[in-house]
Amino acid sequence: MDADVLVVGTGLAGAAAARALAEAGWRVRTLDKGRGPGGRLSTRRKQAGGFDHGAATLQANTPAFAGWLAEEVAAGRAAPWGEAYVGLPGMSALVAGLLDGLDVHWSVAVAALQFEAGQWRAVDAEGRVVGAAPAFLLAVPAPQALALLRASALSNDVVPPQMLEALAGIRYAPCWAALLEAEPSAERRLRDSGPGDVVEAIYREADKPGRSNSGHWLLHATNAWSEANLEADAGTVALRLRDAFIARTGIGPEAIRDVSAHRWRYSRPLGILDPVPLESAGLVLAGDAFGPPALTDVPPAERAWLSGRAAAGRLIAARQPKS
Repeated sequence: MDADVLVVGTGLAGAAAARALAEAGWRVRTLDKGRGPGGRLSTRRKQAGGFDHGAATLQANTPAFAGWLAEEVAAGRAAPWGEAYVGLPGMSALVAGLLDGLDVHWSVAVAALQFEAGQWRAVDAEGRVVGAAPAFLLAVPAPQALALLRASALSNDVVPPQMLEALAGIRYAPCWAALLEAEPSAERRLRDSGPGDVVEAIYREADKPGRSNSGHWLLHATNAWSEANLEADAGTVALRLRDAFIARTGIGPEAIRDVSAHRWRYSRPLGILDPVPLESAGLVLAGDAFGPPALTDVPPAERAWLSGRAAAGRLIAARQPKS
């Protein structure tokens, strides 16, 4: 397995890191338990078309991220939408573009890590080595990173206790999303949200550039309601969010063809951690929960991209010969 670095997790952070490393001449091997690109920028494909059921849009608050989005617009993978941007033909196209041409392995669940003689090995649940490299970039939500590192029985010299303690302290707000298909001709009277509303945001897919699914709607429940119903059955959640949609839009139940729900357990981190003092042995961390304090107010997706690029930069700098 000829690689300079293993990247586990290919959402926006991992994909941005993998692209930056590849552009620097590194041999990159990426592993992801999912079936395709996206992470929290996923696009769900259904028989009637697609739904951006994760992040619905992206905003640019930093010059670097704005520059990348401008490049994606020029490449035909993104389009402006008001003051925001969306991927074309779906949000997952932005992650797919970053991974294009790289060594990407889908449906690979890493169960444990090994570190021996300066080499990282990723091992699956059957004990098979699925990747090996001298550097390792972990780009998954902090609770998943913590579980993987705890399951790996690595020494304190490789994974210091301070890293595990810091990861254990990171909390996330969850979000239930509903993917709703209604009759395209159904009239709507969308009202603003009010106190006690279950739904925080409603998006009509056809309102975005490059979409034609006029009957497709995405609903994001409030963080508070999602937290209170975190372990509820997805079918029950879908019906509750359908009722909230009816109340907000005036579209009657007879016009609704289908509704399903998806739980984002780690939708948005509630804090930010600077990983640099915790990293060692060629192990670096990336994701929307990681970065310097200056990025605290940057939206999570943008922070994930910046974090991935920064993590790649740390690995590149560490391999440069000392002058």
